[in-house]
Amino acid sequence: MRKRSLTLACASVAAGLLLGPVPAAHAAVAPVLHGVGSGDHPGDGLVWVSASSDTAITSITAHLYAPDSAADAPEITRVSDFVPDAGTGFANTWRTTTPLRLADLGTYRVVVDLTDADGDTTTARSTYGYEYELEANLTDLRATPQNPDYGHPDVTVTGGFTVTDPRTGATTPAANTRVNLEIADDPDATTRTGADGRFTYTYRVTDRAYDSVNAWLWPDEPSYQSRANESVEVSAVRSDTRVTLDATELSVRGGQAATVSGTAEVYVDGAWKPLAGATVDEIWSSESAGAASRPVTGADGRFSGQLTLPRSGTVEVQVRSGTLLKTSELRTVKVYVAQKTSITKFTASLDKYAQLTAKGLLDTGRSVPAGMYDKVDLQYSADGRTGWKTMKTVTPGSFEPDLGAAFKGTFTTSYKGYYRAHFKATKDFSESYSSVVHVTRTPTRITDGNASPEPVRKGRTITCKGKLQHYTSGVWKAYAGQKVKILFKPKGSSGWYDMGDATTRSDGTFGKGFTASKDGTWVAVLLYPNSTHLVSSGREDYVDVR
Repeated sequence: MRKRSLTLACASVAAGLLLGPVPAAHAAVAPVLHGVGSGDHPGDGLVWVSASSDTAITSITAHLYAPDSAADAPEITRVSDFVPDAGTGFANTWRTTTPLRLADLGTYRVVVDLTDADGDTTTARSTYGYEYELEANLTDLRATPQNPDYGHPDVTVTGGFTVTDPRTGATTPAANTRVNLEIADDPDATTRTGADGRFTYTYRVTDRAYDSVNAWLWPDEPSYQSRANESVEVSAVRSDTRVTLDATELSVRGGQAATVSGTAEVYVDGAWKPLAGATVDEIWSSESAGAASRPVTGADGRFSGQLTLPRSGTVEVQVRSGTLLKTSELRTVKVYVAQKTSITKFTASLDKYAQLTAKGLLDTGRSVPAGMYDKVDLQYSADGRTGWKTMKTVTPGSFEPDLGAAFKGTFTTSYKGYYRAHFKATKDFSESYSSVVHVTRTPTRITDGNASPEPVRKGRTITCKGKLQHYTSGVWKAYAGQKVKILFKPKGSSGWYDMGDATTRSDGTFGKGFTASKDGTWVAVLLYPNSTHLVSSGREDYVDVR
């Protein structure tokens, strides 16, 4: 069988399309043969001749010789009933009027005698010969559906072939004959006709959104398929898809994979249905890194993929487009990756006023100011194991990339206890604790504080006395050998004046006299204890000086 490109070329020669320029009428010029052919319908058994001359051609006789015959073989037949053929739309074309009924199919060698009105003659052999062959005609070519979609991906191609035999002129169904189908998605598509000449072939649209479907008959004998054959255009329709996520936020530890899952659906036959066998793209990317998972949906449309992100980020989820599927609307999952944190160089110290100062370094691996995100709790426990209580929450300062962010907090607390720093877990960072630090100072107190006599005459002596104790081994004991400062605040004044020191005796008592000069308030204080004790203050006593 010759497909359309070759047969059109042959038909073009036969129809006179390859004419050269017609010689001008100035001298005797012999006629020129351009070609011989069987035309668009070789089943008719007619002969076409294309020729030209300087005057009208008046006589044409074609001599036909058997296919592959020797040069001196006798002719099989000759034809001369040529008439001008206006049906081709080309000048200088003639055809016979009586069908040839030859015994055999094949390509016949042809020699043509031409005579023009001037009496000039030419005998020339046709370059291409005369194709005496079956004419195959395709009828009722259909593809159903012509617009396949996800719910209907299989296309059925049907049609029928008839064959016209120039030897008899009869047209019959092309029974039990091979048919080749030109289908972009299925390059090896082949089927056979039935007894009625009809054929059926089904293929699945998988790779392209557009197919041009055609059919060609391949009989065992030489044949030509009519140019009346028409192809059918099959254009796939892409169905809408959508994704429903199981969760739009996920939290994982650093190094742990996040599972992104959900259900994919396709819109077919007026309803949303599970989308099976589709690829779902799950992608996270940044300027310096990326992670991806591409799960395939199950029969129920479910999908599940795992991605390990180096840090918190957004995973974009979409059904991948295909021949029959549109890309779904983008869905996103925020994945929070809790990075490892640590608290180092934690210290706590208690001053003489029972003010505790705790400080350390918080390391989250970032170089941005920690205060934008992070808080550190300073906690107290009486025994260092249970009952931890947050005493103060502080905000770290700017990070040193190689060290961490410094934090510091001061608050009034017990004279002894255990302390630690605590960083609460967030979506982006894991929980961490500092080491536990034990801190203690010894409490002191001044009892029996008194300024006497009262009232007192001006110029007389006022004696300030009391007893200093410290709390040790679970009891209050005399605290000897300590300097207790005596302070005085005159009536109407807001400030205290240092009047001098009194040293405590072995029983913790102390006393010191002063000349009375004006009304005011007296008090004894342990203002400068050593590094292991706390300050204390006695009772304030007002004395009226007369």
